[in-house]
Amino acid sequence: MKKYGVIGFPLGHSMSPFIQKELFALRGTEAEYEKYEIAPEKLSEEFSKTLSALDGFNITIPHKIAIMSCCDEIDGVAAEYGAVNTVVKRDGRFFGYNTDAYGFLKGLEFSGIPLEGRVLIYGFGGAARTLITESLKAGCEVTVGTTADRLAQAEKVVAEIAAKKGKKIKLISNGEITENFDLLVHASPVGMYPKVGVSPITADQVELFKYVYDIVYNPTETELLKTAREKGKICGGGLSMLVYQAMRGQTHGLGVEFTREEAATVIERSAKELERVFGK
Repeated sequence: MKKYGVIGFPLGHSMSPFIQKELFALRGTEAEYEKYEIAPEKLSEEFSKTLSALDGFNITIPHKIAIMSCCDEIDGVAAEYGAVNTVVKRDGRFFGYNTDAYGFLKGLEFSGIPLEGRVLIYGFGGAARTLITESLKAGCEVTVGTTADRLAQAEKVVAEIAAKKGKKIKLISNGEITENFDLLVHASPVGMYPKVGVSPITADQVELFKYVYDIVYNPTETELLKTAREKGKICGGGLSMLVYQAMRGQTHGLGVEFTREEAATVIERSAKELERVFGK
């Protein structure tokens, strides 16, 4: 039986085991999937002692960069983003992949949201970097938003991406969101469990967007999404991105593909599992 897992620190109530096991069941894959909570300073030791015996594993914060040194080969997409979230073992060699961009694009598609026109990416962390880059690659006019007290930090990230891609990126504070946009992509921790019930922007500002996509998946309906739906916006939540990331990982590791209908099934079951564990 094949053995897989997810590594991170802390892992808490990671949804990876539930989602991966749902995908295994869809394809009749006999495999185990466990959580491995590994402190940053223990990564190299645990890779040699534990992880190297697995057939593959997924990676979350804070190991996405450090794990690259353990890989024998890095996929082009992972090299572009400088981060690996999926490792697959083949013939004793370890191959690193990044499925974040794929998950984002497929999550938008699943939600009926086009990646075009004027896009505001709210946030500038690791995930946001991927979303900013993919939006630029799609030909969008990209603006990055954050709180006023974090503008200086965000400016460094935005300047780095803009220089690398040869594109212009506007940077504004949340109080400066006063113009119309096609799409808001929320990529900060605001509204994420356990600090629920808050939104990165006001209800009036939500009116400025045609589409809203929140990569936060716990809760499945954030305060931002609740407001957007009440205002009749076309919305999407982070579970779609998370499930498509996992699907892509199994394509790399097991050579299996999944349909949109199967994605919908796993997203629905994952939402119910989140509700069971965390309540509404």
